[in-house]
Amino acid sequence: MLSCAASIVLIILNLVSLALSGPLDWAKAAVELPWARADRIPLDVNLPWLPFENETRCYGEIGCLNITREWYHLIHRPFNVFPLPRNVINTRFILYTEENPTDGQLLVAEEKDTILNSNFRPDRLTKFIIHGFIDTPLSTWVSEMKTELLKYSSQNQVIVVDWGSGSLPLYTQAVANTRLVGLELAYLIKKLRDEHNLNPEDVHLIGHSLGSHLAAYAAERVPGIGRITGLDPAEPMFQSMPEFVRLDPSDAKFVDVIHTDARSLFLLEIPGYGMSQACGHLDFYPNNGKEMPGCSLSQESSALIPLTLIKDGIEEASRVLLACNHVRAIKLFTDSINGKCPYVAHRCPSYQHFVDGKCFKCNSGNCALMGYHAQMPYSYSQYNSSENDVIPSESYPPIAPVQGKYFLTTGKDPHYCQRHYRFIIELAKPVMAEKWVQGFLSAGIFTERGKNMRNLDLTPKGTQRFEHGKSYMIVITNPNDVGDKINKVELNWSHEMNVLEPRNLCIFWCNDHLYVKSVTVDMMEMPSREKRELEKSNKLCPKQQEYADIKSLGRMLFYDKCKQQQS
Repeated sequence: MLSCAASIVLIILNLVSLALSGPLDWAKAAVELPWARADRIPLDVNLPWLPFENETRCYGEIGCLNITREWYHLIHRPFNVFPLPRNVINTRFILYTEENPTDGQLLVAEEKDTILNSNFRPDRLTKFIIHGFIDTPLSTWVSEMKTELLKYSSQNQVIVVDWGSGSLPLYTQAVANTRLVGLELAYLIKKLRDEHNLNPEDVHLIGHSLGSHLAAYAAERVPGIGRITGLDPAEPMFQSMPEFVRLDPSDAKFVDVIHTDARSLFLLEIPGYGMSQACGHLDFYPNNGKEMPGCSLSQESSALIPLTLIKDGIEEASRVLLACNHVRAIKLFTDSINGKCPYVAHRCPSYQHFVDGKCFKCNSGNCALMGYHAQMPYSYSQYNSSENDVIPSESYPPIAPVQGKYFLTTGKDPHYCQRHYRFIIELAKPVMAEKWVQGFLSAGIFTERGKNMRNLDLTPKGTQRFEHGKSYMIVITNPNDVGDKINKVELNWSHEMNVLEPRNLCIFWCNDHLYVKSVTVDMMEMPSREKRELEKSNKLCPKQQEYADIKSLGRMLFYDKCKQQQS
């Protein structure tokens, strides 16, 4: 048995971890410590936050819940409580269909007539929307997502899960309540399956924050659920916990996750509300899953708060102010449903590898679509039981995506989708060139049909050093799609002198020109079955020259068909 002093030390460590946490953040991203696992603490140790033995409570026909030592961790999940009573949480299920897109119909699992007299049809694809902490179905985003889902297909029917009375503070209690609401949701799905012929494969659970883990609790009790989409699953009390505590790939046939607020205290960042840990078949990390463009108060978002307050009310304005990154996952998913721009992401070791252009071409299952049209990493026939709920065939990849982490960049303004372009700048090394020069580089893209783009910044981090004789890659984004094959690129070069670096001064005794041999522009696109052989890589060269000599504040054009021009 541990001494009294040892017990006190453990208690103090636990209290310190709580003191370091934010309102929703219980000692984020702490390292996994063997002694912190509650199931590894001797059974005869009396610690106030651990159960003396397994505890179980039953809730009538919907089932039972237990709290065992496996649900505890001194750092990641130091407290566990049972949910509030069913009548307090008062979980409700509200159905919307093509016939009643604005006036919801209440479904009660124990009252069969509420289902029979509703517009529910088992042959439709059933989408559940599940809100998170301090949220309700009255939130603007719930209505927007519901509307987009119904707009996409008449075969979609949407059921909104209302557990607003259980999602209120304290956070630890809301976390516990998700388990009970998961039982309620599982019970309804079973009723729809057993008494109304609903196929679980046609069920898609869409959960935000705590709603992501709530969806997992429901799905683990109903075999064969088709899909769970986790929208920035909540991190506090879930990260680094066993799979049965949180969302994981075993919870449904297809689990896709969008991470947008995965900042870590452990990495000396302002803590976020979302998980950084991969927990699906496909895990998407737009903008590295941490800081979303336009969400920093030093950026434009601070100016958007008054406009949001006027347009959508204080609730949405508070979201922009306090949880902009966390709710961006919702906005990205909603925009992806009917948006014309595909959210193409690439499987990559890290976000830095992605923006450096080291993983870009969509082949061998390395690309996936983020959002509503995400495809399970198996085969086309397994994606969904209905042809009405798949992305059009021309946008399908010939090879299904591989399970893993996927990265992409999004914009700061709705719609957030961006097209990705990779520039490869191959520098020449003539005798007169300096070993390296420093400055700014921008580009313009021109196509045969006039779909042109100008002022593309190729040095977005500021002045950059270019060493002659080497090649440089960079991925940039733009909301526009050039579509056609690129036939001309313009490079603009501006040398930058830094008085703090004498070697960088270029007045009389150095050459500030940039010598470029070729420019290659790749467009990141999902391969299609109809146009698999279409070449989307464009290598361009200076006209009838071995290399382009670009003086400071000058520009030079590069043209398609390098070999013919140099022959």
